[in-house]
Amino acid sequence: MTIGERIKQRRLELNLTQEELAKRLGNKTRASVCTVEKDKEDLTTTRIMMYAKALECTPSYLMGWEDAEKKLTGNTPEENKQALITRMLMDDVFWNYAKMMYFLPQHAKEKVYDFIDFINDKEAKDGNR
Repeated sequence: MTIGERIKQRRLELNLTQEELAKRLGNKTRASVCTVEKDKEDLTTTRIMMYAKALECTPSYLMGWEDAEKKLTGNTPEENKQALITRMLMDDVFWNYAKMMYFLPQHAKEKVYDFIDFINDKEAKDGNR
């Protein structure tokens, strides 16, 4: 299966039209998505990352380097860890907060951790997880 075929397959799995995928990609047009899906354009690494983020999968999946069943989850703890790291790196909001956390003093980090634990416990208690 080609990268274009995997992009199309993943788009259809997410029930997205070419127009919807184009919007997720930014200023892309439906025609540009169609061109990529038909493998009429070579994608740069940056564009592969953009498509992976828009399609909620890993670049490795789009390239055909990992099994279709794995997408963003794996079968072993190490694969699950790698999938989680990939998701975090592809999430711009998470990444921005992670950078901010890095520069906080330790006492402030501990307050953030306590707050996250509080929210996590509350969500579990309310059945929202």
